[in-house]
Parts: sequence; C-alpha cells; structure tokens
Amino acid sequence: MHVSLKDIMPAQHSQHNPLSKIKFKISKKVESLCQCNQKSCLICARKRSSSMLSIKNSLVVDESSPVSKRTVDQKAILVQQAVISKQISRQQSNHVIHHSYYSGKQINNTTSTTMVNNSRTRKTSLESSPPKENVIGRHSFKFLYVIGKGGFGKVWRVEMKANRQEYALKEMLKSKIISKRSVNSVMNEKYLLEHLKHPFLVNMHYAYQDRENLYLVLDLLRGGDLRYHIGRNTRFSEDQTKFFVCCILLALQYLHQNGIIHRDVKPENLVFDKDGFLRLTDLGVARLNKDSAASDTSGTPGYMAPEVMCRLDHSFPVDYYALGVIAYELLLGKRPYNGKNRQEIRDQILAKQVQIKDERFSPKAQDFINRLLIRKPQQRLGHNGIEEIFEHQWLKGYPWGKLINKEIKSQYVPGSIDGNFDFQSQISADSEPQEDAASLIRRKSVQCLFEGYKFQ
Repeated sequence: MHVSLKDIMPAQHSQHNPLSKIKFKISKKVESLCQCNQKSCLICARKRSSSMLSIKNSLVVDESSPVSKRTVDQKAILVQQAVISKQISRQQSNHVIHHSYYSGKQINNTTSTTMVNNSRTRKTSLESSPPKENVIGRHSFKFLYVIGKGGFGKVWRVEMKANRQEYALKEMLKSKIISKRSVNSVMNEKYLLEHLKHPFLVNMHYAYQDRENLYLVLDLLRGGDLRYHIGRNTRFSEDQTKFFVCCILLALQYLHQNGIIHRDVKPENLVFDKDGFLRLTDLGVARLNKDSAASDTSGTPGYMAPEVMCRLDHSFPVDYYALGVIAYELLLGKRPYNGKNRQEIRDQILAKQVQIKDERFSPKAQDFINRLLIRKPQQRLGHNGIEEIFEHQWLKGYPWGKLINKEIKSQYVPGSIDGNFDFQSQISADSEPQEDAASLIRRKSVQCLFEGYKFQ
C-alpha cells in the first residue's frame, strides 16, 4: 500500500487559516510505508536525500538479476562518492574565492583588494605571478672594464648595483671549459672557495651561471699579479722577497690546516692589493690531501715539484718547492730550471740540484731557498710540517701577528694599476670558442655537468 502526503494532511484551508503554518513531523512508521519513489512525494524525496548523505541503501536491487547485490552496491557507492566529492570541492572552492576576494583580507602579499563605495561592486587586482627572490645574476652587476684574462675567459672589474660594492668577476666560457676537459677543475674551485675565507686568499662572494658562462665574484685586488711586477722590476731586494714569502706562507698555512694542497703556486696566482700585500688565488687544481695522486701531474712546469713531474705520490711539500722557486726568481730574476716544455725542465731537474751561491744575499736567505728546492720531498724544508719553515733562521722573530692583521707596512707598494695602459696591454683578446664545443652546451646532459654552480 502506497501512502502519500495527501492521505495524512487535512484539506487545504484558506490563506489565512493558521493551520497552514503548522509544520508536520512525519513519523518513521509512515515514512517506512511509503515506497512510491515519485518525484512529487516529499517522503520519498527525504529518503533519497538521507540516502545520499549516508551512502547506503540508495538503489533498489532486483534480486532476480544475475548481478549480485554486493556488486551493484559497490558501483553505486563509487558513483555517489564521486558526485559528493565534486560537490564538496566546488563548495570549498567557492568558499575560498568568496573569502579571498570579498572579505577585504589579503591572502598574501601578491593580492591587493580595492573596495569601492558601492558594496555590490568590488574590484580585485592580482599580480600574474609572485615576485621573484633576489637572485644574483649578470643583471646584478655593472661591468666596468676588463682587468685580466684567464684560461677560460676574462676577469672584469664590476660594481654591484644594490650596494655599489666593487668586485672582480671571473667570466668563464662553458665551451672552453668543456674543450679543455676542465669541468672538474672549475667545480672543484667553487666548492673549495665556498668553505674558505682568509685575509691572504682571494675570497669568493658569489657564484652563478647562465647558458653560456660560469661567473665567479671575488675580492677586487687592484695591484696586479706578481708576474706583471717581476716583468717590470726584474729583481727584488732580500727584504722585499722575505715579505712576499711571509704573505704566501700565511695563505699556505691556512690551506694546509684545512687539508688542501694548492699545487699551482706561481707568480700569476699571487695578486697584490693596493697596499702591497700578496694574496693567493686560483684553486682550480687544488685538492684535498687524502687520496693518492701518483698519476696526477697538475701544475705549471717550472714551479712543479719533481715528485709531481715524475708522477709520484705527493703532499704539502709540493707547495713549499714552488715557494722556493718563486723566492729564487725574486732574488735572481730567473727560475732555477728553464726549458721550452715540461720534458726539458724535468730533464734539468733530474740532471742537477740547483743551489744559490751569491754573496749579495745573506747566508740565511740562501739556506732557506736551497732547502726548499731540494728534489727529494723527505729532505725538503717543511716535510715535517709548515712550522719547520716558520722556525727557520731567516724568518725567526718575524712579526706574524702584525702581518696577518696587516698592521705593518709592505716592503713594496704597487698602488692601483688595474686601469693603466701598461697593465691593460698585457690582456690579450679572447679567442672564439670552437664550434664543436659551442654546440655541446645546447645539450641538456652537458648543462647538467655544471649543476650546483651557485653561491650567494
């Protein structure tokens, strides 16, 4: 038996009849009797609504159907869950939009709401994208002029636009780095520099890259490198040489305490600041003193220790040998071993042991340099630690504390020479990269080789 609402409601009264305002409560007994399932039936409509919320007993299943009731119920539940989920997400979305646009409150800094006097008309302006972070890039600097040339590109004098601070910016072409197979070298230099900071090193401030280049932002030293000044002066006095040696030793002491061998100490990698203090730079071939390096011959012929040239295992004494070569060159105006190539220099080193025997210099200075130039590293000054060099008679009593704080006057003050004509004439133009290497940088796999080249 089907029972409709008409069967239990009294006849319609006039519009002013108070009974028309009475709310009827349908009993569960009557509700369960009605099974008409018609759209006009309020009882069945209420049952459908209740079924929608509880996700059960929503479909009438024909028991004679070959499809099991369990399967039909599962399909019905999935369909209704999808419908309800869609409705809830739409309601949540509408609530968020209404709250963010019309509540007069900003969700973030990129949303600005302009309220108009007419409450029905509200204008909202949103930026298309959130503002970018202050990322350091080429746009952050004003390029002034070239102050040097490296193996992979130029060195610029730049000014940072944000704070007007001046730096030296090392611009390196990725194509040249790839053609010279030096990816590990430049990545290694950046890794080491971001962990080092010392008054007698050229320190790094920023590092970034673009598609074609790597950029290294360093301390700006305007005195030129030691090679330039050796070319101008040929020789230096013993006091000047001692001052240069002490500056280099402070830098090497810091590197060695951190377990790093420089392996390329030479005049080109020693730069003067305007007050005449030498600072060590270029950690491209530096490495940690932990693994065997018997097959590694990195360095520059003429300053390379014999154990490196002979492909023997080596450690910190290779830097002390290079220091001896530089001290020899500063006093005498020439290197102890010369040759057109590495093989000729190697043959000279193996042929004889060079020693200074010159009455113009003190015996202590001669002994200091001669002991640094000993071919066997086990007998070389500094083999038992860099303190052995500091305690040598030639350097004994030197005011190391004042030197590291730069409280003493340099024995040689070059001033600022990075902009003069003589210095600029030494900077040759860069050669264009080969087309083969230039095409490589278009590959994503090649760009991945420089992943992580960033510091700020």
